[in-house]
Amino acid sequence: MKQILAVQSSIHEQFRSSTIRKLYFSKKDNADVFAAYDTAMYLIQDTGEAIYVHMQSDFSEEPMRSYLEFWGIMQAIAIQQDAVCELYKAVIGKAAQVGELEAWQDLREKRNLCAGHPANRSRGVPAPQRAFLGRMPRYYRQIEYELWDAATGRTTHPSFDLRHLIERYDIEASQLLQTVLSEMKRRWP
Repeated sequence: MKQILAVQSSIHEQFRSSTIRKLYFSKKDNADVFAAYDTAMYLIQDTGEAIYVHMQSDFSEEPMRSYLEFWGIMQAIAIQQDAVCELYKAVIGKAAQVGELEAWQDLREKRNLCAGHPANRSRGVPAPQRAFLGRMPRYYRQIEYELWDAATGRTTHPSFDLRHLIERYDIEASQLLQTVLSEMKRRWP
């Protein structure tokens, strides 16, 4: 989250010292674009700071508290990703291409898989997999979940390193934000 927060701060400083408000956002036609920009900036900062602070420790030893912490982290990342996309669109004028961003997509996939939401993957047919996050301890370095696979009829307990995944995502998302900053500097010195 350090890189995301650093570039978000640079974008904020660029906004404050540039002509963007006067030349772009002050136009009546761009009121919604400014609202998207402003909201996205707050969401990127708030989610980034919350995740960063939580990552300085680890998940609670209490299973139920840990459960809520995990879902809070995963939801905050989803909110942040949406905010990065909104900011990108507000400044660049087109949608960010995030399909090729591996860690970005991995985080969304893990969130959806661990939530046990196979409905969109199996429309009208039995789910190929069902997963859930049990009452076991969790740590950033090892998030374990239970996965039932219809094809094999077996239950497994895969795990993933959430800290490493977030660190990789931090690089990818900060690169998108860097594109926003570069465009702001180019168009609104």
